[in-house]
Amino acid sequence: MPEEKKSKNSVNTEGSTTMEASETKTQNKKRTPLATGILADVEMQEEELTSQPAAYSMRPAFGESFPLPIVKNIINSVMTDKLKDKTYDKDVAKNWTREIADDVNQQIASNPKVKRYKHVVQVMLGQELGAGSTYLSRCCWDCDCDTSVTEVFSNTSLFCVCTVFGTYQY
Repeated sequence: MPEEKKSKNSVNTEGSTTMEASETKTQNKKRTPLATGILADVEMQEEELTSQPAAYSMRPAFGESFPLPIVKNIINSVMTDKLKDKTYDKDVAKNWTREIADDVNQQIASNPKVKRYKHVVQVMLGQELGAGSTYLSRCCWDCDCDTSVTEVFSNTSLFCVCTVFGTYQY
């Protein structure tokens, strides 16, 4: 009988060692996804760091300048939509200038190509009487990075001048 007990004990000890081995295998399996998740997070952070510029840029890179053709198209489409069949009325002209400036501003701001540029929209609306007019604007800026776009719309009753100043954010 004592021999049987020993064999049972040895089985129990062997069983426990095999159970301990199986527990460590499952623990290793549990650690593996966590470890790969941590590694994946580290790799993503490294990719983000490498995608960012190494130094602070003081000038726009080639191809990142203020998108003049896109802004011209926005200005022309907004002025044409708002003023196509309108006749000049001094009471409503104030609202039209605000609407045009707001629409141009929103469309430029939603454009992904205007990343590091601040822009100012200026609209002047007047009655077409056949006389000449002078439109003047001033702005302090960097000639290398900053620019402006001016478009004119006119019909038989009114004229509208819209200017967008684009200044690079340092």
